[in-house]
Amino acid sequence: MKNLKYIFLTIIMLSATFSCVEDDVMTKEGPVVEGSVLKLNEIMSKDVNDNPDWIEVYNSGTQDMDISGYFLNDKTTVGGYEIPAGTVIAAGGFYLVDANESGESISSGGEDVSLFEPDGTPIDHTVTPDMSSDVGLTWAREIDGAGEWKVSSPTPASSNGSAVNTAPILVADLLTEFIDVYGVTASDADGISSVKLIFMAGESVQSIDMALVDGEFKTSVPKAKVGELVRYYVIATDNTGLTTYYPNNGSSEPAEYTVAGGVKELEIVGESVGYRGEVTFTVTPYYTDQVDELRLYYLLPGEQQDEDNGFDDKTKVVLDQDGEIFTGVIPAQNTDDVISYYIRVEYLDGTKTYFPLEELDAEENVISNFNHDLGATWPSYTVEAIVYDDVVDQTVNYTDGPLTSVTFSTNPVPGTDFNVVLAYASSENIDEARIYFDVRDTPAYVKANKIKGEDDATFTQTGVTINMANVDAEDEGGVFTSNTSITGTKVTFYVRIATATAEYYYGNDGSMYLDDVNDDLDDTITDDFKADPSLWNVYTVQ
Repeated sequence: MKNLKYIFLTIIMLSATFSCVEDDVMTKEGPVVEGSVLKLNEIMSKDVNDNPDWIEVYNSGTQDMDISGYFLNDKTTVGGYEIPAGTVIAAGGFYLVDANESGESISSGGEDVSLFEPDGTPIDHTVTPDMSSDVGLTWAREIDGAGEWKVSSPTPASSNGSAVNTAPILVADLLTEFIDVYGVTASDADGISSVKLIFMAGESVQSIDMALVDGEFKTSVPKAKVGELVRYYVIATDNTGLTTYYPNNGSSEPAEYTVAGGVKELEIVGESVGYRGEVTFTVTPYYTDQVDELRLYYLLPGEQQDEDNGFDDKTKVVLDQDGEIFTGVIPAQNTDDVISYYIRVEYLDGTKTYFPLEELDAEENVISNFNHDLGATWPSYTVEAIVYDDVVDQTVNYTDGPLTSVTFSTNPVPGTDFNVVLAYASSENIDEARIYFDVRDTPAYVKANKIKGEDDATFTQTGVTINMANVDAEDEGGVFTSNTSITGTKVTFYVRIATATAEYYYGNDGSMYLDDVNDDLDDTITDDFKADPSLWNVYTVQ
């Protein structure tokens, strides 16, 4: 095995839990309520580790209270969550309910939170601020049941006065070589002083300040060389000087990865998305400036790849480079053929990385499903047939010139007739009709003269026969007979109608190109049409 361990890891972006969403900041005023010993006391609208939002109610009175049938709502109107029967808050105690039970998730962008008596009388109300940058913190009263609201460290089901100064809350995911912009969340009731990424590659050590953007502290990630060991950690510091690391012991035990490179983007294109005709592989690798060569390997039906057992049938294609893009082609194959393939990226330092990814254990044994030495594990595609509906004939209608339509078969099979019918508005002034065709990229044409009143004419070309029959004055039919037995053969053709004053060229989708006898028109238009078979009519042998 000649490949480094290659692992794709993706950043899992932290989101507000339950149905908490990033909304615009709430600034509206709610109803003013007074006189109840029950108070909204603390609200969590963006917790960490997928924990649900929660609402805490405090009983500031000297007696226990039964709050059965009271309502909590994320609006200023009565409704929302009805507190279950038998619910009692002790004097000086707390009632806490989370969104999994209540369904009242609070938008981290800010939202109303209201408490109502069973008869709909409002008891308490607050508007939470934008907490999107305060992950893991709460909106809480400074004093239980009284005082101003502020961003605070969480104290669920306990006194807000019990909150102590704690280190920042830091949430991060693994950094990998495939991440261009790295983001973490950091918050603290006393405010964040700084968040830094310490990045160590080779002999280089960088301390990078991370900026707060859309609720996350972010930075661009430096690029290392293929084969280098990268070590890193994140340190968040609050305004009181307390710090938190990711990983937990990051300063002494940093996270690490080895730069392997590989395929960043891959596009595989075959004709009509059915892999008919040539199939083009377009590859964008990581670290293009360090790439020595990209190769595409493939196996055709009946070929095998298993060198340990004497099979090495693979075909190699060295991909052509144009800037950061590499391209290579697998030639056209027959319908229903299964083609297996993989891509190898080789870097200047000799590192070889594969697509699909190939993972090795410490002893360099392949532990992934893909093994570049075993063709049976390679990805593959199947050359698909053109699928036709029940309509045998296809008609292309024309509105200009003497020709009004071309009707031709859309489901020919090798050795059978391919019918063509030309219909005219009037044939009196037509001198001749021709069909020009291109079979398997070999240009040729057959000329069929329309001579009114004479016998049908047959013209033969190598591999293909065209019979143009003078059916009547306004309708002229012909037959292609394909002598080739290769399924998937594509035949493109166009029709030329000549009169005494002009020549008319008919392609696909009803297109018509005019060339007058007196050369008053631009000949390059028709020349370009004749040179571009993509503008012609087409059928494929089934």
